[in-house]
Amino acid sequence: MAYRIIAPDDFRRMPWKNGGGETIEILAFPEGADLAHFAWRVSMAKVAGDGPFSRFEGIDRTLTVLDGGRLGLAFPDRTIMLDPASDPFVFAGDDACQGTVPDGPIVDLNVMTRRGQCRHAVTRLIHGQQRTTSAVTTIVFAYRGHASLAMDGRMVGLAPGHAALVTDGEPVTCHAEPGGTLFLIEIAPW
Repeated sequence: MAYRIIAPDDFRRMPWKNGGGETIEILAFPEGADLAHFAWRVSMAKVAGDGPFSRFEGIDRTLTVLDGGRLGLAFPDRTIMLDPASDPFVFAGDDACQGTVPDGPIVDLNVMTRRGQCRHAVTRLIHGQQRTTSAVTTIVFAYRGHASLAMDGRMVGLAPGHAALVTDGEPVTCHAEPGGTLFLIEIAPW
């Protein structure tokens, strides 16, 4: 089974596409790809104030509030309010979006895939929940607490703040340890 663990020291810091803040890239494919050439990307960002979201033409996005209060997303046709208890929210990166943080700064998890190349799904697992996947590419991000992965007859532990990348499509069972929160990101060809 092909997998690797990515530690927080391996994450890449860079400015937002629109220059309005900083993002922490956890993983991208191909590795080292810039914002115009990734097939998929997983990152975190602190949203400290109101302002426009970067637009990503041809990209599908999923946004999840990790910490802080509420995040308002105003699109031309609707307004959404997210908080740390909200389900991951899917939208097109092409859409104009204005963000507001009425309760102060938030931290979010952002997953993006290039339409026509691949697609993704994001699932939050908490407090002992588990799920098995056979996605072509699986990313597990242990946001809070420890997580464990059962794959190929062995258990692999994942420390808080670390991510795992599994790339061969073999079944992997992801388990959020009690008190923990992990995000399971499944990426498949378009």
